[in-house]
Amino acid sequence: MIARDDGGCGYFRIEQIAAFINRAGLANVTHTLRAATIQQIVSADLVVLQDIGSASSTDIVRVCEQNKIPFMVEIDDFLHHVSPHNSAGYGAWNPGTLYIFRAMEQARKAVALTVSTPQLAREYYPYNENIYVRENYLDKDLWDNPIIKRQDGKIRIGWMGGNAHMDDLKMIAGILEKIANEYDGKVIIETFGMLHGELPDVFHLTTQRDQCGKCGYEGQLHNLPGVPQNQYPLALCSTGWDIAIAPVINNSFGNCKSDLKIKEYAAARMPIVASNVIPYCEAAKAGAMISLAENADEWYAMIKYCIEHPEARDEMIRTNHKWVSGKWIQDNVYSVFEIYRQIISRVDPLWVSRKSMV
Repeated sequence: MIARDDGGCGYFRIEQIAAFINRAGLANVTHTLRAATIQQIVSADLVVLQDIGSASSTDIVRVCEQNKIPFMVEIDDFLHHVSPHNSAGYGAWNPGTLYIFRAMEQARKAVALTVSTPQLAREYYPYNENIYVRENYLDKDLWDNPIIKRQDGKIRIGWMGGNAHMDDLKMIAGILEKIANEYDGKVIIETFGMLHGELPDVFHLTTQRDQCGKCGYEGQLHNLPGVPQNQYPLALCSTGWDIAIAPVINNSFGNCKSDLKIKEYAAARMPIVASNVIPYCEAAKAGAMISLAENADEWYAMIKYCIEHPEARDEMIRTNHKWVSGKWIQDNVYSVFEIYRQIISRVDPLWVSRKSMV
């Protein structure tokens, strides 16, 4: 299984899955980052390729074809609609590069595709009709943490994401500023994962490094730096946010996203206000309790309601923790592996005797 990065995408779609399939003894899975040796490829019964479109992935596909090794492609975003403001993604996926062309050629040649959402499956079905939806799951051992709630009379509204999601945050920045100003120091906006220098492009709120010893004022805006992936669950649970927000622009890219952020907020026992986009609507239909906002007025009203009604926040926490308890990878690894078993068995019905994947 060849990951495209060592961040959240590579972790949830490749690294975590490889580890739990191995742990369950279902197959011998090798996990690599953006490359694999010829020996690793030719000794595998299936190659799972997340790093698509790159020159190195072209080499991997060529080795697979020369040695008749089946390979499949893993896609977690709608690559055809990456925002130009996504400094990391747009450099690769803008129409002026070869990445999209090579990636879609690889998708066509693959024995199958796996994607994270039904909407993403609908978008990529024209490239390969053998497409499987494999949702993202959480590791209970990492996410079942003690929850810290500060008892200082302030409400902390939190957003988690990097600069790739800045457009989403900007969409409601003015609403958050209005609410912070209305509550005059009693509501604090916190971001987790952005660089401090990026905040002036989003907010016009006061920042303050230390709390005032006399009045307790600590500014209107805090920024929490990103942490390594293995520290992220505990770090998010430790923020103590009273309300977590998940704004997503309602376009083809946003509607292909997964509900992973909803699951993470639910595991961290945070009430959630989110955009009314397809993945979050589907999470709500499946049992998550989310305040879904369609426009600026609804965002303002729903955040205000959560601020003023702690009992509603408590109900959301209880409901969502029950819902996310069915989303642990420990309880779903067998259904995940069944996808790969079906794909390999179509190519090689005798594969069960070897069970080797890269």
